[in-house]
Amino acid sequence: MSETRYAVIAKDLMEGIASGRYPVGSLLPTEFELCELYEVSRHTVRAAISQLQTQGMVSRRKKVGTRVEAAAPRGGYSQSLATVADLAHLAETQVRSIQQVSHFVADIAQARRLGLEPGEHYFCVSSIRVDRENALAPLCWTDVYALKQYSSVIELAEQHPGQLIAALIEQHFGRHIDVVDQQVRAVLLSAEIAKALNAEVGSPGLNILRQYRDDEGKLMVASETIHPDDRFTLVTQLKREKAQG
Repeated sequence: MSETRYAVIAKDLMEGIASGRYPVGSLLPTEFELCELYEVSRHTVRAAISQLQTQGMVSRRKKVGTRVEAAAPRGGYSQSLATVADLAHLAETQVRSIQQVSHFVADIAQARRLGLEPGEHYFCVSSIRVDRENALAPLCWTDVYALKQYSSVIELAEQHPGQLIAALIEQHFGRHIDVVDQQVRAVLLSAEIAKALNAEVGSPGLNILRQYRDDEGKLMVASETIHPDDRFTLVTQLKREKAQG
C-alpha cells in the first residue's frame, strides 16, 4: 500500500521539526514555498499541514503563517503505519530493553489467541520500548513470539535494540515477510504492565497483535504490544478504490 502524497509530505515535515530543521517557535515555509519544494498543489500542502495541526505540532494564523508548536505529536507518539517498512522505521526511533525471555510449548489457548501451532516449541522475548528522547515514560510493553529454531535471534535482539526481531529473522534466516496482519483492541493496564511502563494500574491501553507472515501465509513471528493510551496514536488511512471501466 503506497502512502498518499500529502501523507509523505506530512511525515517529512514532522521529521524536519523533530530534527530541528524547523525549530519550535519558528514558521514553516509558506504554502507557496512548500508547493514548489515538493512539486505539489496547494490542496496537497494544506492536507499535509492539517495532519500536523491535528497532532498539535503546528498552529495556523492568518497573515502570520504556520507556527511550529511542538517537536513531537501531542499525546505521546503518533505513527502512520501502512507498510512493513513503516514498522521497521518506527522501531528505529525507539530503543528496546529486554526484560525477560521464556521458552514454552504452545497450548491450545495460546495458539488460538496468537495464531501459533499447538504443541510447537516457541520462545518469547518480553521488552519495553522507550523513545530516545524520553526514557522515563516507556512507550509500550511488547511480547514477541517465534519458533524455537530462531532462538539465536535473541542475542541479536540484544545487540541491535533498534531493529524489529521479525526483521532480524528475515536477515539472518533468509525468510521474507510478505504481510502483517494487525488486530487492535482496547484494554486496561494490569498491575505488572503498569509498573513496567510507569503508568496507572487499570488505566486504558491499546493492545496491538501483529502476525508476520511469509508469502505462503505461514506465521513467522507474532507480537503483542500494549501502549498506555496517552503515549501512542495509531493513524490509518482508508482510500477509495477507483471505479473500473
